[in-house]
Amino acid sequence: MKRVMMKRMGRIGLLAVMLMVSAQAFAAGPTFLWELRDARGAVRAWLFGTIHVCDEACFPLPGVVREAFAKADVLALELDPDDPQLVVQLRKAGMLPSGQRLGQRLPPELNTRLERVAAGFGLPAEAIQRLQPWMVATLLSLQAADKAGYGASQGVDLWLARQARARGLPLLALETARRQVAALGAGGEKAQLAYLAEVVDLIDSGEASAYFGAMLQAWRDGDAAELDRLMREEMAGEAMQPLLDALLGQRNREMALRIDKQLKTGRRPFVAVGAAHLGGPSGLVVQLAAKGYKLRQLDATPD
Repeated sequence: MKRVMMKRMGRIGLLAVMLMVSAQAFAAGPTFLWELRDARGAVRAWLFGTIHVCDEACFPLPGVVREAFAKADVLALELDPDDPQLVVQLRKAGMLPSGQRLGQRLPPELNTRLERVAAGFGLPAEAIQRLQPWMVATLLSLQAADKAGYGASQGVDLWLARQARARGLPLLALETARRQVAALGAGGEKAQLAYLAEVVDLIDSGEASAYFGAMLQAWRDGDAAELDRLMREEMAGEAMQPLLDALLGQRNREMALRIDKQLKTGRRPFVAVGAAHLGGPSGLVVQLAAKGYKLRQLDATPD
């Protein structure tokens, strides 16, 4: 049973959409914050793994994170969370072509389970049937988070963006809304349906709390390797790999190029992206180190 659960935990694409934490105090020890230095040893930037969906207990952030943010002269995020184009692009790309229904592309048993899970969140079956698989998976994930007491309004990215605006700090988006939405819908039909099936299974089986708990511990421990391992546990199967590469590998390479470009302008950015983008062989820590930067993970101390 444990191995089956870990397989589900590792294969689920939900982690590319959100990473959640609960109401526990931050402890001393490693954080999801890295300091970047150039070849001469000068601090050039900070790289912080964030949580897109959270609760008020996420704040205040560890002191070492707040101190680094205060020293930066620009905030770089995956996307400006207040960008209205995100909603526009989601609505545009998330609908199936006229006349198509999602159930036509799903095994009958999966379609039945999908409609049952959606009904549990008050989502009408007819509305669900008009959406792309990735859009349904995203909606179900966010509904499950909301039911557990977590919301995007408490996301760390949103908090950082609003703090930056309050102090007049420039905000740089590393991606466009169109690019981010395209990644969610990438990987091909097989990968997309496998993603949806995993989300439905996670919610319908009642295993979501254990899954989030394991990810929570890795994030609080500042353990990028463990978080990456949990995400990729038995995820090397054909069905899910193209989607995983689109969500993480390809985007990491693109973001690393944009971060490097900003550093060459002389700026000292505080780069805050989803924690899932930092670890692993294609993560931003490795990508930026390959460009000649020295990265050092920073520890938290009790406030």
